[in-house]
Amino acid sequence: MLKLQSVDIQALRIFQSLYTKKWPNYCQEYNILSNIIEFAKVEPKLGNINAYTLEDEQAKKLGLFLIVDRYQLFVGCLGQSLELLEQALHQLDWSRGVLCTSMPQRYLATVLKVIRAKQLDIEFHHESDLYQLSKEKALQLNIDCPEGFQLKPLSEEDAQLIDQEWPYSHEGSLYFLQRQIRLCPSMGLYDKQTRKLIAWCIRTQDSLLAALHVDSKYKRRGFGTIVVKAISQCIAALGDDVAAEIYSNNKASCSLFLKLGFQVIDQCHWINTAPTIGKFTWPEGQ
Repeated sequence: MLKLQSVDIQALRIFQSLYTKKWPNYCQEYNILSNIIEFAKVEPKLGNINAYTLEDEQAKKLGLFLIVDRYQLFVGCLGQSLELLEQALHQLDWSRGVLCTSMPQRYLATVLKVIRAKQLDIEFHHESDLYQLSKEKALQLNIDCPEGFQLKPLSEEDAQLIDQEWPYSHEGSLYFLQRQIRLCPSMGLYDKQTRKLIAWCIRTQDSLLAALHVDSKYKRRGFGTIVVKAISQCIAALGDDVAAEIYSNNKASCSLFLKLGFQVIDQCHWINTAPTIGKFTWPEGQ
C-alpha cells in the first residue's frame, strides 16, 4: 500500500504547472494550488493547511494532491484512472469530519466510493454550477459607482458583520473570513457619509467569489452587480480568470452572472462527512 507524504511548496509549484493543460478544464485544481502557494509566501507560519500526495512517481506525474485546509478537503489528479486518488483518500484522516469542497464532477464517484467503504455518514451533499469569466472580459467590465458611495477592499474589521449576515456562518467561519480578506482580493461598497458597509464580496482559497451580499435596505439598486464587477476587475488585474459557484435554483444570482458574461463550465460538489470521534472544536483564532 502506497503511503501519503507531505508536499512542499516547490512540489506544489510543479503540480500547479501540470493543471494549465486544457484550460479551463482543471482551473479548480490550479486555483487552489496557486492560493496555497501564495499563502505560504505571504504568511509562512499560517497553520492548519497541509498538502499531501502519494509516495509514488506516477502520482507525482499526475499531479495528485490532497489539500486539507482545517476541515476542508481539496483534491486533484490528472488522467482517466483515479485509482491512485482513491488510495490517497483511504489514507486520509476522516475522523474529525471532512468537508469536500468545490469538488469537480470528475472526482465524485471516487470520493463517494471511499466514503462508503469507510462507512462515513454524509451530513449534506450539495451540487453547484461552476461559472467562469476570462480575465480579458473581466477587464472590460464597466463600473459605474453611484454618487455618495465608495468601492474599496474590505478590512478584517468588516468580517464580523459579514459573518453575521452570511447564511453559511458556523464555528470557525469568522477566522476564515478574516483570513480571506487579509490574503485574497475582496471588495466592499461603502456609504461615504456614514462609512457603513452596504455590499460586499470575498474570494475563497480556491479563487471563488463568495459571500456576495447587499444590505436589505439597499437591495434592487444594482449594488450586487457593481461589487461583482469591481472584484472581478481586481482579480483579472492579477492575471487570473474569475470564478464563482452558484446553485442552479438561485435564479437571481445565475441571471446576474450570466448577464456579466460568465459561462457555466463544470459542476462541483460539496460533501460534508460527520466526525467519527465526537465533535471537534477549533481553538479560537484557528
